[in-house]
Amino acid sequence: MRKRTIAWFIPFLLVLALTLNVEASHSQGNAVIQGYVSLKDGGALSGATVIVWDLDTYIPQTIKTDQNGFYSVNVTYGHTYRILVYYDSPDTAGIDTVPVKSINIKISNPVYHMDFVLYPGASMIIEGKIMYITSTGTKYTIEVIDPSTGEEPKLGNTNENYTNIFTWAPGTYTSLQLPLNLVVIPAGMPIDLKVSFTALVKDPLNPMAHPYATRRMFPIDNQALHYNLNTGDEVTVDLSWYSLHASINYVNDLFDLTWNRMEKMEDAGFYLGRLKEDMSKVRSEIEQVLGKLAEGKYEEGLDLLSAAYSTLTINVAINMYRMWLTAQTSAIFMPVYPAFFAVTTAFFLFEDTRRKMLSSILLYAASFALLYYVYPGLQIVEPKLVVGLAVMCMFLAIFVAFIVPRFIKEPDVPGRYPVQSVLTVVFSMAKRNVKRRLSRGLLGIASLAILVMAFTAFTSFGRVIGLLVTPLNMQPAYQGVMIKNLPPPWSETNEPYWPLVEDEIDWIRNQKGVTVVSPLILNKPQKTLVGTLRVKSLELQVLGAIGIDPQTEENFTKISSSLISGSLRDLRRRCVILSQDAATTLKVGLGDKVTFYVHTAAGLQMYGNLTVVGITDSSKLSAIRDLDGESLIPFRFYMGEYFRAPSAQVILLNWQDALKIEDMEIYRIAAKTDGTIDLDALARGIVQAKEYNVWISEENNVIQYHFGEYLEMGGISLLVPLLIVLFNLGLIMISIVNERTREIFTLTCVGFNPTHITSLFLAESVVMGLVGGGIGYLMGMSAYRLMNVFSIDIAVRQKLEWYWSVIGVMIALGTAVLSAIRPASRAAMKATPSLVKKIKFESEKERLKREEEIWKVYQSQRITMPVRINAREITFFASYLAGRLHSLEKGLFERIEGYEESESETPEGHQIRTFKFTYVVLEGGRRLGTINELTAFKRAKNDYYVLSLEVNPERPGIPGSFIDRTVRFLRDILADWEEERPRIVGSL
Repeated sequence: MRKRTIAWFIPFLLVLALTLNVEASHSQGNAVIQGYVSLKDGGALSGATVIVWDLDTYIPQTIKTDQNGFYSVNVTYGHTYRILVYYDSPDTAGIDTVPVKSINIKISNPVYHMDFVLYPGASMIIEGKIMYITSTGTKYTIEVIDPSTGEEPKLGNTNENYTNIFTWAPGTYTSLQLPLNLVVIPAGMPIDLKVSFTALVKDPLNPMAHPYATRRMFPIDNQALHYNLNTGDEVTVDLSWYSLHASINYVNDLFDLTWNRMEKMEDAGFYLGRLKEDMSKVRSEIEQVLGKLAEGKYEEGLDLLSAAYSTLTINVAINMYRMWLTAQTSAIFMPVYPAFFAVTTAFFLFEDTRRKMLSSILLYAASFALLYYVYPGLQIVEPKLVVGLAVMCMFLAIFVAFIVPRFIKEPDVPGRYPVQSVLTVVFSMAKRNVKRRLSRGLLGIASLAILVMAFTAFTSFGRVIGLLVTPLNMQPAYQGVMIKNLPPPWSETNEPYWPLVEDEIDWIRNQKGVTVVSPLILNKPQKTLVGTLRVKSLELQVLGAIGIDPQTEENFTKISSSLISGSLRDLRRRCVILSQDAATTLKVGLGDKVTFYVHTAAGLQMYGNLTVVGITDSSKLSAIRDLDGESLIPFRFYMGEYFRAPSAQVILLNWQDALKIEDMEIYRIAAKTDGTIDLDALARGIVQAKEYNVWISEENNVIQYHFGEYLEMGGISLLVPLLIVLFNLGLIMISIVNERTREIFTLTCVGFNPTHITSLFLAESVVMGLVGGGIGYLMGMSAYRLMNVFSIDIAVRQKLEWYWSVIGVMIALGTAVLSAIRPASRAAMKATPSLVKKIKFESEKERLKREEEIWKVYQSQRITMPVRINAREITFFASYLAGRLHSLEKGLFERIEGYEESESETPEGHQIRTFKFTYVVLEGGRRLGTINELTAFKRAKNDYYVLSLEVNPERPGIPGSFIDRTVRFLRDILADWEEERPRIVGSL
């Protein structure tokens, strides 16, 4: 029994020992990954490379398979691993199989078995670099694709445990420990490569928008023949060729899109002759780039293509967009012009009111229809809006021209004749004279119309967008190049700056001739608070943060000169430089720790502990200037405005730490060169491709390259025909004056003075100017349409703003009046009854005396007084008026006589108070008097009196100025009443 028990117990002990041994081996990390590697449709692969990555420690183990294709790797129990496998035969030039990678393996068993089946492969060596007009950085990803599907090739060796590697990125090369320019593809089948990279692109539907970073792709497809390699083959492909070719295709697509839009705009009536000239330039540059591509001159081709891209997206696309917006906004004002033209022409053609009104309507309909056809703005707005504006403008023109004059009553008493009445008579005679001498009138009108047409259609005046090179006339802060992303003038934002793409640092660093690159990281200007620094119970708000590269920034801004203590080179990761005020507030010094809390959308989040490595003088930090003359201190948004943050509350961080903080971006990149690079070409290329602002330093100056607005003027040669028209009209007017000498004397006999005669001849020129200017503008706008129809392209920009119609008429008027001034003065001289023509400047006293002799009054005049009297205050007013008038009854040189007052009521209940008096002035031994009646009238339904004054000359023929004196006398009394009324009436 005892032996049987021992026999049973011994196996139990063995099992227990084995179990304990396995557990001990697990705790010590003794686990194994093993398996076999074979070739698809082949045998075992001896010498295949197996790379086992420990994803917990990032330490790889690399082994080779044995003659049976077997591999075995010791691993740590509990760790996670990834296996990568490929085969590279020493007898072939390239890799012989497509690499595979396993899924992530969590080691939970002592032995993990995984077999791999590899598919035959070949190698492609990638040479060159990305040569894309708007690319950022130097990083890119390559994908292997099947050209028939556009997807990854479907190979028969994949399963759920591993996959083929078809995406080649920087991490892939690190994992496989292969060269960075190698791509492995499946052998024996057509294959293409797809390259993905980051580039700045613009929304083609909104050219005014700023470029944004996105992923772009282009194929490497053996120029559409695809790659089909044998196992182990190796070919070399030129990345520069394919990327530049893709860039050309991109610009070609933009060209076609822009051209289609131009055709649609031309159909709507836009004239794009100047922009078509730019498009021809773009097409020529694209063809030159194709030549450079064939010659292998990729750098030169990229420079040419950048210029073409800039012309296409800025000079053409943005200016087209602005033309569209201008026409759209000006369209609401344009119906006013045909209304003005129709009424003016109708008044010129006819005398009868009915004919004027009917012809105004017909002319408006005809001119508006023509304008609708030739002016593009009317065709791109809502038709209902166009019809509504047209009808409204027509009714407004009819109302102003025919209805309003009916309510303007001319004075029915002798006196100074109103200026508007004189002008009415003069212009009426002037238009008759123009029509009476129809041939000369038509010749003058035609000359003015042709002038305005030429000005409208063949000249360019306006602000356009293009590349500007602006000397700043300032001493450079350092020698080199600086790049910023400033909002363009058309962005309609008040933000001080926009961020740069992080990849631009590598892109600038890889430019030929660039030796040092230094980024500047700032908090976004929209931030009000960046974060908080805390030391125990002490706290400081951080209103601005700057991230710099301590190894390179000293080559540019000399920011270390602001340090009181510490060193800029100590600004490593997890370090900070504070202002002296901040250090005092937090009671810290060099080597002390501060806790930084970042202000995020979710509130304050702890960033970590930072070591103080420097103390700055905030005033010196504020005084440091960049190459553009601006301070390094970041902006902050406060009370709806952008302000520089207080330098005492600005911290300096390592640039790599700064980029990890929310709402901190790269806002400046500075670079130094070795002197072999053409800085002008570099700056132009950056601005044209990416729309950044670039500053370069010269010996004693800084030059800024940027896109902006500038004034474009064309057609200055039009001054010559302008002078010809001026002299032509002058000859016409002189001949008219000479032919109408007898008529001038007749006008003098009926009362026209020299001023009237001068005005008559000037009015004739004004009439011709109004009619000719109106016709000329319509002809000019029609010329654009005709040039579109006959494909005539000249380098002018269409005048789409509404005010050019006014300017066109003003040019016609100015030309006509200038040409008529001298003939009109000669006509006035003919009316002067003396051969000796002198000009005498009268004194004010002489002028008044002469006026009294000319202006006589024989009848009464009624004037409404600008005062209302409350019904409850009429008694007080009557008493006040009587007192003032009685006080002058015994005046020696000025007095009141015969004052009477009466009151009555009409059957309708209207109240009437009448105050009669004679106002007498004794002057120069003669008596001048007016018999006056001041009437206060109150309607039954009103609670106030309206005052009116009737003035009669005591003796017919008194000077008209005395009537004015009487009116002023009474108005002074009424003004005094208004001033003293509160005191007299009191609280009534």
